[in-house]
Amino acid sequence: MSVEIVRKFENKYLNRVEYLFKITHEAKSTPSRKDIRKLISDTLKAPSDLIVIRSIRTTFGKNESLVEVFIYNDNIKMLEIEPKHILKRNELINA
Repeated sequence: MSVEIVRKFENKYLNRVEYLFKITHEAKSTPSRKDIRKLISDTLKAPSDLIVIRSIRTTFGKNESLVEVFIYNDNIKMLEIEPKHILKRNELINA
């Protein structure tokens, strides 16, 4: 898989950096959130427990996905702001 940054926005009010990535996955299905979080963590040297994947959009028949990602500065702010269903989906909380 390869990663390309399409858009980057630093949101100082919410203590996060918002990204839009284009991920190319050759001859494979859409990667899981866990795999994408690891790939982004390795690429940007950011802790994976502060990375939240908001959406993954893959066009039918293409090997590219647009991934909307928020990387928070601290865990407390992330837990305050993000909806619980998004945190569950990213396996950041258990309940």
